[in-house]
Amino acid sequence: MKLRDLSVRHRLTLNNAIMVFVPVLLLVIIGSTVFYGLRATGNFREREIELLWPEAGNSAPVLMGLSHIFTNVDGGERESLGRHVASMEAAGIEVAVVRDGEVVYETVPGQAHSLIAASYELASGDGNVMHWDDAGLVYRYISKDKKSIGVAIGPVPFLIGRGYFPPHMGLVWSLIAIGVFLLAAAVIVFIGFLLVRRMTRDIVAPLEDLQQASRRIANGDYDTPVASHGTDELGETAAVFEEMRRQLQAGRKMRDAYEKNRQELFAGIAHDLATPLTKIQGYTGGILDGIAATPEKQKKYLELVYHTSQSMEQMVHELFLLSKLDLGKVNFQWENASLAPLLQQYVDLQKEALSAQGFSLRFENRLPGESPVVLDRIQFQRVLDNVLSNALKYRDSDNGSLTVRLAAKDGGYLIECEDRGRGVAQEDLGRIFESFYRTDKARADVAKGSGLGLAVTARIVEAMKGRIWARPAVPKGLCICIWLPTKQSFDESMKTGRVESV
Repeated sequence: MKLRDLSVRHRLTLNNAIMVFVPVLLLVIIGSTVFYGLRATGNFREREIELLWPEAGNSAPVLMGLSHIFTNVDGGERESLGRHVASMEAAGIEVAVVRDGEVVYETVPGQAHSLIAASYELASGDGNVMHWDDAGLVYRYISKDKKSIGVAIGPVPFLIGRGYFPPHMGLVWSLIAIGVFLLAAAVIVFIGFLLVRRMTRDIVAPLEDLQQASRRIANGDYDTPVASHGTDELGETAAVFEEMRRQLQAGRKMRDAYEKNRQELFAGIAHDLATPLTKIQGYTGGILDGIAATPEKQKKYLELVYHTSQSMEQMVHELFLLSKLDLGKVNFQWENASLAPLLQQYVDLQKEALSAQGFSLRFENRLPGESPVVLDRIQFQRVLDNVLSNALKYRDSDNGSLTVRLAAKDGGYLIECEDRGRGVAQEDLGRIFESFYRTDKARADVAKGSGLGLAVTARIVEAMKGRIWARPAVPKGLCICIWLPTKQSFDESMKTGRVESV
């Protein structure tokens, strides 16, 4: 896992922990360096005393050694005195400690008792003695219970001379301390700079990107993607912004498409109303101007006016129905039905009249069993009427045919209505279900339809939880495909608002 994959909260906690940990670590490193540096001299505590008490000079090791003898005699220190009095012995001072009649330590083996006796000769009296002058050192300490004694005797004159460290060592240590402090401060500042830089890159920069993305979206720029810098809270926020941008982009495209369709709809309405109105105006003008002078001609003109007005009424009715379907204002009367008998009945009722017009209509049932569906019989018949009407209008000659097939597909039923008419160009297949769309771009022959039939058909099929599309027929013609869900899928879709298997 990368650091930027951590949450912002965890990264801030880590940064704060590093800011606390680094100074502590530096203190530990500096302290350990001083500690082990002094210990490397071989006389750690003596050197420590010299650093803290430079005025003691070279007498500091002797004083430290006498302190350890004192502690050992009282029983407070059980470890060997060897390493604590080594500096004294190196200067020529002999040491002996007897505790409870047992020799605990002696510089010269076998000389402990003689060394104790010598202390009494050099310093009379029975008590403790600490005598250090130009002649040398005599030290004797007796425990309170009189059972233990420690002595140190040597010809070391009491003279404070140069110690282990040079006289100017205090200044050196001051400079070293200042240098260490400055180095530690520089390290802390450098690490702080790195942390701030990382925080700027991982937190501030994504926030600035989100700010810029918000401004672009506010200004209507829905095409520039919102960059995501990770999977933390900022990355998730950027992903939400990107999803919002996509939805706004899709909404704008949908709005533009709706506006384009609205303009085409108004243009279609204006054109398809103007054409029959022009005809009516021409026929009535012919009557008023006396062109239709005979009763027979007047009757013919009136019949043309009547049929044209019927076409206009049909178009207005379809437009009103399409509007109600788009607004969801059509009350469908849902009922259970079997699809195969319903299609067979429709074909049987239509084919005799169509046969007289040289048009062949037949039904092929490819289902092995029942075909239960839920539909509105009246609206479903409107669907079939519009498909049949479209096949009749665009047949290639006086003769034509339409084959209705029923088969199972994708958990539902597929109705294929395949004709042998003029067909539709590939680029027009996706648009034949749009309002007022006709493959005849001139739109001159309004009597052949308003261009609303298949649009109404598509809305009805969608209301039945189905879908509709078109494909070229082989060897020629057009095949309109309608998919409807089974009764079970329809019932479930009415509960959940979607069809499970489309």
